[in-house]
Amino acid sequence: MRNKSFYLLDPYIGKWKTEGLTKSGESIIGTDTYEWIEGGFFLMHKTDITFGKKKVQSLEITHYDDMEDVFRSQSFDNNGRISISTLKIYHDIILIFADTERFKGNFKDNTIEGLWEQFDGKNWVPWMDLKLTRI
Repeated sequence: MRNKSFYLLDPYIGKWKTEGLTKSGESIIGTDTYEWIEGGFFLMHKTDITFGKKKVQSLEITHYDDMEDVFRSQSFDNNGRISISTLKIYHDIILIFADTERFKGNFKDNTIEGLWEQFDGKNWVPWMDLKLTRI
Protein backbone atom coordinates (compact mmCIF):
# COMPACT_ATOMS: atom_id res chain seq x y z
CA MET A 1 0.00 0.00 0.00
CA ARG A 2 1.22 3.50 -0.89
CA ASN A 3 2.22 5.66 2.09
CA LYS A 4 0.21 8.87 2.50
CA SER A 5 3.47 10.87 2.69
CA PHE A 6 3.82 10.55 -1.09
CA TYR A 7 1.38 13.47 -1.47
CA LEU A 8 4.23 15.73 -0.26
CA LEU A 9 5.98 15.11 -3.61
CA ASP A 10 2.97 16.06 -5.75
CA PRO A 11 3.96 19.77 -5.99
CA TYR A 12 7.17 18.72 -7.79
CA ILE A 13 5.33 17.00 -10.65
CA GLY A 14 5.89 18.73 -13.99
CA LYS A 15 8.58 20.51 -15.96
CA TRP A 16 10.56 23.38 -14.47
CA LYS A 17 12.84 26.07 -15.89
CA THR A 18 15.99 26.05 -13.77
CA GLU A 19 18.08 29.19 -13.30
CA GLY A 20 20.80 30.12 -10.89
CA LEU A 21 24.28 31.30 -10.15
CA THR A 22 27.16 29.49 -8.50
CA LYS A 23 29.16 31.36 -5.88
CA SER A 24 32.10 31.28 -8.32
CA GLY A 25 29.99 33.25 -10.83
CA GLU A 26 28.93 30.52 -13.28
CA SER A 27 25.41 30.81 -14.61
CA ILE A 28 23.06 27.84 -14.34
CA ILE A 29 20.31 27.29 -16.90
CA GLY A 30 18.25 24.30 -17.91
CA THR A 31 15.26 22.17 -17.01
CA ASP A 32 14.18 19.78 -14.28
CA THR A 33 11.35 17.32 -14.93
CA TYR A 34 9.55 15.33 -12.22
CA GLU A 35 7.08 12.53 -12.89
CA TRP A 36 5.66 9.51 -11.09
CA ILE A 37 6.72 6.09 -12.27
CA GLU A 38 3.60 3.99 -12.96
CA GLY A 39 2.11 2.87 -9.62
CA GLY A 40 3.15 6.04 -7.79
CA PHE A 41 5.78 4.48 -5.50
CA PHE A 42 8.81 6.14 -7.14
CA LEU A 43 9.40 9.68 -8.35
CA MET A 44 11.62 10.10 -11.42
CA HIS A 45 13.57 13.37 -11.68
CA LYS A 46 15.52 14.23 -14.85
CA THR A 47 17.83 17.23 -15.14
CA ASP A 48 19.29 18.85 -18.23
CA ILE A 49 21.36 21.78 -16.99
CA THR A 50 24.35 23.83 -18.09
CA PHE A 51 26.77 25.14 -15.43
CA GLY A 52 28.74 27.82 -17.24
CA LYS A 53 29.85 25.79 -20.28
CA LYS A 54 29.51 22.34 -18.69
CA LYS A 55 26.46 20.21 -19.56
CA VAL A 56 25.03 18.09 -16.73
CA GLN A 57 22.25 15.56 -17.23
CA SER A 58 21.02 13.26 -14.51
CA LEU A 59 18.36 10.76 -13.55
CA GLU A 60 17.22 10.58 -9.94
CA ILE A 61 14.80 8.09 -8.39
CA THR A 62 13.12 8.97 -5.08
CA HIS A 63 11.25 6.60 -2.78
CA TYR A 64 9.79 6.76 0.71
CA ASP A 65 11.60 5.10 3.63
CA ASP A 66 8.83 3.99 6.01
CA MET A 67 11.28 3.00 8.76
CA GLU A 68 12.91 6.44 8.96
CA ASP A 69 9.92 8.55 7.80
CA VAL A 70 12.00 10.31 5.10
CA PHE A 71 12.40 10.25 1.34
CA ARG A 72 15.56 8.70 -0.10
CA SER A 73 16.94 9.30 -3.55
CA GLN A 74 19.70 8.04 -5.75
CA SER A 75 20.95 10.12 -8.66
CA PHE A 76 23.12 9.17 -11.65
CA ASP A 77 24.68 11.75 -13.96
CA ASN A 78 26.38 11.90 -17.37
CA ASN A 79 29.80 12.21 -15.69
CA GLY A 80 29.43 8.83 -13.96
CA ARG A 81 28.70 10.38 -10.58
CA ILE A 82 26.27 8.67 -8.18
CA SER A 83 24.71 10.63 -5.33
CA ILE A 84 22.57 9.34 -2.48
CA SER A 85 20.36 11.84 -0.62
CA THR A 86 17.74 12.14 2.08
CA LEU A 87 14.82 14.54 1.60
CA LYS A 88 12.49 16.05 4.17
CA ILE A 89 9.54 18.27 3.36
CA TYR A 90 7.82 20.43 5.99
CA HIS A 91 4.93 22.47 4.62
CA ASP A 92 6.72 24.69 2.03
CA ILE A 93 10.28 23.93 3.24
CA ILE A 94 12.46 21.46 1.32
CA LEU A 95 15.59 19.99 2.91
CA ILE A 96 18.00 17.69 1.05
CA PHE A 97 21.01 16.11 2.72
CA ALA A 98 23.89 14.17 1.14
CA ASP A 99 27.43 13.48 2.33
CA THR A 100 29.00 16.57 0.77
CA GLU A 101 26.00 18.63 -0.40
CA ARG A 102 22.84 19.99 1.15
CA PHE A 103 19.92 22.15 0.05
CA LYS A 104 17.37 24.32 1.83
CA GLY A 105 14.58 25.81 -0.22
CA ASN A 106 10.96 26.86 -0.31
CA PHE A 107 7.93 26.36 -2.51
CA LYS A 108 6.46 29.75 -3.45
CA ASP A 109 3.45 29.56 -5.77
CA ASN A 110 4.90 27.95 -8.93
CA THR A 111 8.55 28.36 -7.94
CA ILE A 112 11.13 26.57 -5.84
CA GLU A 113 13.95 28.76 -4.55
CA GLY A 114 16.90 27.82 -2.41
CA LEU A 115 20.57 27.52 -1.64
CA TRP A 116 22.85 24.53 -2.21
CA GLU A 117 25.88 24.22 0.05
CA GLN A 118 28.96 21.96 -0.18
CA PHE A 119 31.07 20.53 2.63
CA ASP A 120 34.71 21.54 2.23
CA GLY A 121 36.03 19.06 4.80
CA LYS A 122 35.52 21.42 7.74
CA ASN A 123 32.55 23.66 7.02
CA TRP A 124 29.43 23.96 4.92
CA VAL A 125 29.98 26.72 2.35
CA PRO A 126 27.48 28.31 -0.08
CA TRP A 127 27.69 26.69 -3.53
CA MET A 128 24.81 27.94 -5.67
CA ASP A 129 21.48 29.76 -5.54
CA LEU A 130 18.73 28.15 -7.63
CA LYS A 131 15.26 29.06 -8.76
CA LEU A 132 12.95 26.63 -10.51
CA THR A 133 9.84 28.02 -12.21
CA ARG A 134 7.06 25.74 -13.39
CA ILE A 135 6.75 25.77 -17.18
